[in-house]
This record gives sequence, C-alpha cells and structure tokens, in this order.
Amino acid sequence: MEESELTKGRGRAAPAARPDDRLSGRLGILVNGKAVATLHMEGGGATLEPPEGETRASVLVTSMDELGRIARGELNLVVASLRGSLSVRGDVAFAVRALRALEGGMTVQGADRDWTRNGG
Repeated sequence: MEESELTKGRGRAAPAARPDDRLSGRLGILVNGKAVATLHMEGGGATLEPPEGETRASVLVTSMDELGRIARGELNLVVASLRGSLSVRGDVAFAVRALRALEGGMTVQGADRDWTRNGG
C-alpha cells in the first residue's frame, strides 16, 4: 500500500533549510530558564557567544538534550513546541529560520563538535 501525502514522513523532522547568507541577528538560547549562549547569525554562518547583550529572538528549551535533537534535525520544531519543550520569544520568524539553518548543518564557530550536548 502506498503512503498518502498526509501520512508520509509522519513523526520525522521536516527537511532542513539550506544556510541562508541573508540571515542576520543574534539568537539567545535558554535551557531550563538559564541563558546558556547566544548565536550570532551572519553571512551564512553562526558564532557561539556568551549569553549577553540584546537578541533578536530567544529560544527556550527544557534541556540540552532537546536542544541537540532540534539542532540535529531529530526533533521537529512544531512537535517540540507542542510537547512543551520549545518556545520562542521575540522575532519568531527569525528564530525558526535560524533553527532550520542549524538543522541544515550551518557551521557554528566557537563551538566544539557537539556544542548542543554540553552548552559550548
């Protein structure tokens, strides 16, 4: 039996967005209510910075594990939001585009290989 368009890929993260060289701004990352980092998005890449200064938007997640799953594309943004493990404050469109770019493998300067597991 062929999978219908409505059920195709159910439960999987949406295809990742390509890095966008027009994506510009600072995205605050808060885990369990604590500011852990800021991603400065610029020119198709991102730089991990200390959690200080103004941000265009903030992403609130319940754990570093959830952040890692979102960044690796293992957890759909809508599913995470519906489960209560992700919320966004500020410029929602910017935050979603930034998270989708991370899913797509955007390089994060200043971070170790698995920065989403240990916060930097």
